[in-house]
Amino acid sequence: MPRRTSAPEALGDRPTAYSRPSRAVLPPAQAQLRAVVLLIPIALLSLAPYFALWGLPEDPFPTSVAATVLFLLAFVAGTALHEALHGLGHVWGEASWSNVQFGMHWGALTPFARCPLPSRARSYRLAVALPGLVLGVLPLAAGLWTGHWLTTFYGFLMLVAAAGDLLVLWILRGVPSGAWVQDHPEEVGCIVVADASAPAPDPVSPEDLPQDAGEARDDFSLVHIGLLLVFSAICAGLGFLIALS
Repeated sequence: MPRRTSAPEALGDRPTAYSRPSRAVLPPAQAQLRAVVLLIPIALLSLAPYFALWGLPEDPFPTSVAATVLFLLAFVAGTALHEALHGLGHVWGEASWSNVQFGMHWGALTPFARCPLPSRARSYRLAVALPGLVLGVLPLAAGLWTGHWLTTFYGFLMLVAAAGDLLVLWILRGVPSGAWVQDHPEEVGCIVVADASAPAPDPVSPEDLPQDAGEARDDFSLVHIGLLLVFSAICAGLGFLIALS
């Protein structure tokens, strides 16, 4: 494989070519911590519009045993479907169902669906975003449109489940859409295998990465988080004021 004089230090550098593998990852424990931090802005930006449009719900949670069981079953089914949609996204790319691997990051207690074959970054982004769009955005939009609180709340929970996927999309923001990427088998994110001009490459093992292979910095910093929280709080405050007026 041709070598490159210097690997990208971080995706924030917006590299345009990759002639040798580089990392675009976060360790699972760090990704989980950042996903927890994202819960507040996701909650504010998801639920504040409902309060602004429909006011505060009279019964925010199911009041009967049957409704509670049904909602919990829907949540469990949504968690399983979340990973299946990741797999479907990979299949829409350059993979087949036999290539998709399902499992659990036990250290961070997070399930995963990954594909060990390289695919274009545009296909990889679709595979990452699909569960949040189908299970989160669509129910949330339906709940806001109809005023049905539990549908809105379900969409919010599914967006929370997709918080790690949002982090992966953030990490990948500097990777060109035609670049070849591959799921990292141990960390959250991917290996950038080759640039857009390269033919379909063979899979790469983390052990095959050069010692100086580039790695994404911890650039989802406190500044980013603080700005996101301030923006979310302003939106939520406006929503509550409209709901109470």
